[in-house]
Amino acid sequence: MLTLARLKLLASVLLLTGCQSPFLVFPGGELEGFQRETESFAFAGNHRLMQLEVNPDAPYSVILRCVMIDDVLYVDAAPARKWGKMIQADPRVRVKLGDALYPATATAVNDESVTGKFREGRTIYRLDPL
Repeated sequence: MLTLARLKLLASVLLLTGCQSPFLVFPGGELEGFQRETESFAFAGNHRLMQLEVNPDAPYSVILRCVMIDDVLYVDAAPARKWGKMIQADPRVRVKLGDALYPATATAVNDESVTGKFREGRTIYRLDPL
């Protein structure tokens, strides 16, 4: 059972972290960092997690696992995920790895050799650097 003190602490944490960056399972807004360009996300395998920003007109960001298959970066969205629906509407995204932001495009993947490595019922997106 949550005590009043724990509720106050939880509310404080949410208020302090809910401004820009995603926090744990809570989404954020526009990501901050140095924007860089790359020809490949092969180096993303050095990272366990990444931040993904979608919907450039009203940025929305989440923290996701880095999933690499043959030096290509993928993300998977459950059907109810808000960010997944936003990618369907506009595939322009930004990927934050470490302190750097990389513009990219998300493309839905139907190749079973890739989709079979993810949970069934998910939409799989390949992230290609711009």
